[in-house]
Amino acid sequence: MRVYLIAAALVVLVVGGFWLVLALTFGHLHGGADAYTRSAACVRGDPSLVADPTEAARFKSPGLRPLAIRWKRIRAVALFSDSLSPDSVDKADARIISNLKSNRVSPATITNRLLHQDNLSLYYLSGIPSQPAEAAIGRCVYLVHYNRIASAVGLYLSPHAERPFLPGAQRED
Repeated sequence: MRVYLIAAALVVLVVGGFWLVLALTFGHLHGGADAYTRSAACVRGDPSLVADPTEAARFKSPGLRPLAIRWKRIRAVALFSDSLSPDSVDKADARIISNLKSNRVSPATITNRLLHQDNLSLYYLSGIPSQPAEAAIGRCVYLVHYNRIASAVGLYLSPHAERPFLPGAQRED
């Protein structure tokens, strides 16, 4: 019986140590700021970009944090989820797509105007953007990073901003 208790304590110690190492290692890389906060700070700090709270208000809904951005004459809105669930962003995407389809916009154009990954969508309000516009705006729209390794072993670690949503970047599916 004593051997079983020692073995169980050893298993608990090893698993607990592994869990703690994962939490400390992956918990708050890159400053731990969420993607919306980091994106808004980047827009404020970039002289070529302007935040547009009036435009963002059009997309405000429960569970959604919109950040409207202007670069020259190009307007875009980044839609961030307030929670771990992408439902609010998916619903906003569905409304945007439905509206564009009712205005007879082609599927290819919709694909070029509405970019989506995880809990984030970037929608270009003023049409298909040029590459310089995508690069300028994408530099300040940070993707949400989830620690999928920690999630697989049952740890909850807050998602944080990982990298900009630049054109041509590899998308995770």
